[in-house]
Amino acid sequence: MMGAAMPRSIGFRVVLGAIAAVAIAAARDGRGAAAQTTATAQSSPAFDDEFERASRLLERREYFEALKGFQRANKVAGGRSAKCFLAMARAMQGMKVYQNAVDAAASAIEYGAGDARLLAQAHSIRGLALQALAEKDGERDAARLADAEQEFRAALAADPESNVRDLHYNLAVALMKQGRDGDGIAEMQRELEAWPVGSTAEEAKRLIENPRRTRETYAPEFSIVSSSKELIDLDTLKGRIVLLDFWATWCGPCVRALPSVKKLQKDHARDPFVLVGVSADRDEAAWRAFTDKNGMVWSQYWDRDHRMQRVFDVNAIPTYVLIDAEGIVRMRVSGSGFHEARALAAEIDRRIKLLQTDGR
Repeated sequence: MMGAAMPRSIGFRVVLGAIAAVAIAAARDGRGAAAQTTATAQSSPAFDDEFERASRLLERREYFEALKGFQRANKVAGGRSAKCFLAMARAMQGMKVYQNAVDAAASAIEYGAGDARLLAQAHSIRGLALQALAEKDGERDAARLADAEQEFRAALAADPESNVRDLHYNLAVALMKQGRDGDGIAEMQRELEAWPVGSTAEEAKRLIENPRRTRETYAPEFSIVSSSKELIDLDTLKGRIVLLDFWATWCGPCVRALPSVKKLQKDHARDPFVLVGVSADRDEAAWRAFTDKNGMVWSQYWDRDHRMQRVFDVNAIPTYVLIDAEGIVRMRVSGSGFHEARALAAEIDRRIKLLQTDGR
């Protein structure tokens, strides 16, 4: 359930990271405790039950519970299950505790010798976690990006026949992030040759056309229809500054921010600026009544299934997402109302002025 304050804060991730680290240590400490060999244990009903249960949790994105389940399965397997460590790395990646994911993937590689497919997947996940760490807090760590590149190359070396999807794609992204667009495009083309209708095929085509997308935070693709039957997507918004306002009628900071949001819309009514309200309300009637009563005449969308929140990784409301005329996310502010977000207001003014200046 969404609320004005959500638990996935930086502090919460630190706690999750500590718990994940304990999970790895506990799993490793249990290596010699099991009497059965790993191979025998992994074919046991007890292992199958634990692993299958954890896998279902992982599919539902219940990452923490999945992690605990894979830890239990690994204990059944004697603490040396490459399969479990690989699954733990995936859960940790979902929890965004990337250093722990790096460590768990390393354990999968250590215990997975001889299993080419598993090794390719483990190197790939390790590379993705290193890449995430390389861009932590908006910075770009060249050394970690280089390490990520080496992991992706190791994944391809383990799977030269491209039986695992996205290996060339992942390497291509790492190369493009380092400014090596020619090499990156070549890898993207290899991915499309191997998997012409793969999960990343469309994105690969977009990146070949514009490698800069790997170095900038472009807004994710979305398409919604507002309460006034207006189609809103990145194409219709192109060329204008956009502010997505994720809010709800029951969110105190959102309600307190309403006067300043209304002023923002009024001040920029004649500018190349679009304000879109995305409501997390559970009751459509309450949402419509509130917007009508309060004269919220800008574009409004009822996010009944929280799809837009998932697309933009919104974990707290209010959240404001500022998108420039090229579709690049320039700023995010979460947890405080617009009336308190002075830097955001200043950035909106600056972006509009830059766009108007460039258009002259």
